[in-house]
Order: sequence, then C-alpha cells, then structure tokens
Amino acid sequence: MEQWNLASLTELFASDPEELGDVDVSVVETGDVIRVTLKEKGDLDVLVTASGDQVLASVILAPADDIPRREAFERMILSTHKLVPLSTFGIVTVGGKEYYELFGSLSARSSAHAMVEEVAVLAVNAVDAANMIEEWKNGEFDA
Repeated sequence: MEQWNLASLTELFASDPEELGDVDVSVVETGDVIRVTLKEKGDLDVLVTASGDQVLASVILAPADDIPRREAFERMILSTHKLVPLSTFGIVTVGGKEYYELFGSLSARSSAHAMVEEVAVLAVNAVDAANMIEEWKNGEFDA
C-alpha cells in the first residue's frame, strides 16, 4: 500500500465515509494540515497531517489557561489516559498560547478503514473529554 499524504487523505475524508457522517474538508492556512469538520458532532474540527511514516489526527480541546488547578488536572488526565481508546492527551501551542488537545496517530500505510476509524473514535473521545473538562471546571471532580 502507498503511504497516505494530504491529497489522498483529503480525498478519503471528502468522500463522506459513513462512519463520520456529513463532513467538510479543507486545507488549513499552513498548507500541511487538513481540517475535517464533523457536522454531526457539533462541527467538531479534527486536524489531520501526514508526516513521514505516520498520520496524526488532533482535536484542540480547551485553552490551558481556562483550566483551574492545572497541576491536579494534568495529574488526573495522565493517571486515566489509558482508559481513552486510541487517543492521548497533550498540550500544543497555537499562536503563542497553550491548549489541551486529544490526538491519535497511525502508520502512514494504514488502511482507509483504519484512518476513518481513528478519526471517528477520536471524535467520540474528544466530545467525552470536552464534557469532562467542563465538569472539572465546574468543580465536579475531587483533586
């Protein structure tokens, strides 16, 4: 199998795979990332890039500065991240500001089915993570 690149990934996601529902696909300004907007998940944006031997999919969750008790929050997500299938929490800097993200990666030689499944699972996990972050901000977690 050929390695995935941005053109082939764009074509794959623009074909509206059934598992993702209605989507919009666009190239991000930098040109090396595509945005897959999942309309049925509240216009959730999944950023996808192909680099060398891997494809990375990422969802920006929340500005890090918006999270109260950051140290406790980070300890909690690091302690529980194994319970989130196919996804990992991280911190990314965008425009000089830190954000929490949820991401997953696959081999650039993975099947089309695996690529679509990664984005579908990441989307479900991102919605769950966003809800968890809101609960954290509302003080519904002990830390």
